[in-house]
Amino acid sequence: MEWVDVQIRRGVRERSAAKTTPSELGLLPVEQRELLTLWVRKDNASRGRDSLLKEGGQHRIELSEALCDWLLREGWINRKEKLIGGHWQWDALTWRDLHTLKQLLGVGSRTQRNESRALLLEDLRQWLSGLEATDLPSQHRGLLDDLTHALSSLEQDAAQRVEVLEARDRWIRALYSWCLDERQGTRRDFALHAGEHTKSIGAGDWKWLEEHFDLERYGVSHFTPMMWVAGQGVLHWDERTVDLNAVSFLALPLDDVLRVKAVTAAPAHWWLIENRTSFERQAQQLADGVLLAWMPGRPSTAWLAAIEHFAQFAPAPLRVSADADPAGVDIAWGMGRVWERLGLPWEPFQMGVDELRAAQQPWALNAHDKALISRLLASPDLPQALHQICLAMQRDGFKAEQEGWL
Repeated sequence: MEWVDVQIRRGVRERSAAKTTPSELGLLPVEQRELLTLWVRKDNASRGRDSLLKEGGQHRIELSEALCDWLLREGWINRKEKLIGGHWQWDALTWRDLHTLKQLLGVGSRTQRNESRALLLEDLRQWLSGLEATDLPSQHRGLLDDLTHALSSLEQDAAQRVEVLEARDRWIRALYSWCLDERQGTRRDFALHAGEHTKSIGAGDWKWLEEHFDLERYGVSHFTPMMWVAGQGVLHWDERTVDLNAVSFLALPLDDVLRVKAVTAAPAHWWLIENRTSFERQAQQLADGVLLAWMPGRPSTAWLAAIEHFAQFAPAPLRVSADADPAGVDIAWGMGRVWERLGLPWEPFQMGVDELRAAQQPWALNAHDKALISRLLASPDLPQALHQICLAMQRDGFKAEQEGWL
């Protein structure tokens, strides 16, 4: 490689490649392209090493060094370097043609970026408004509210970079299609669904998704999806067994639950609880003959398949305890239908009008709650006990979480 070095003073030089500035960007890995897009957002003709490394973050220092070397080799920058400890270390860079580089990266002026941001948000608003009548699977009907809140958050963050906004737009739409298809899997599975590879979604975007969506509820698990159980029952897999009574409670991988071959010491009845704190509390004081399971909000398709398989080998009546809210009614009814398919009786338990009215911290119904109550009450098959609590919520205008009484 041929270099042009200009001595600035003793131990300080400016280095550039002995070539003309490129007119094309050339081959650049996705991660480096994203970082370069971040670097060129400011219109400064020169950038210091410290500020560039800070923008890239501690986790991308090596990537920043490699990108700077690439820019120098390709002829995009002149680089100021200092001789430190017998080695030349770069201290700052000067863009040779920032305007062309921005165009090739699709990074415009501040006005252009604001226009792009406004167009992107408007497109997202239009897309979301078209989903209001979409028939999502029942376990994901709360997604539309979460999508609306996420959009509101994006609209309020006026300083958000366009490329970050574009990425979050992709993740939002991908989560919707994931739920629409009733997919289940790990975060790596979702990242592959949403992007080009299993690491498509960075740490910052995962944090943002966690803040706006209950990912576990929507079938995106940090690790292997599990079923938490306690109480009565000995599970058999060929020559191997697990006695649930041996511990207070435990988690079983859903795939393993689906491979259960038999259940002995079967329970007198099942009890499903929606709230995790309530589940753990009841597991510590469980009566004999009860098989208790934590029902993770609106259970995923995979969880429902696993609990149905489990119940086939341990047939017993079901008591289901969900929050005294519209979603809780819908969840309880959905679990009841599983037991009905198995020809087994079931009933809602400790989620009635008495619990609702005794709640110490009631919550006002939102528009989604009211719409869901109307849909539930319109169904002629809604069990009487659930019908009564829906009427009470509709009349009183509030809901409650079961942790307050269970």
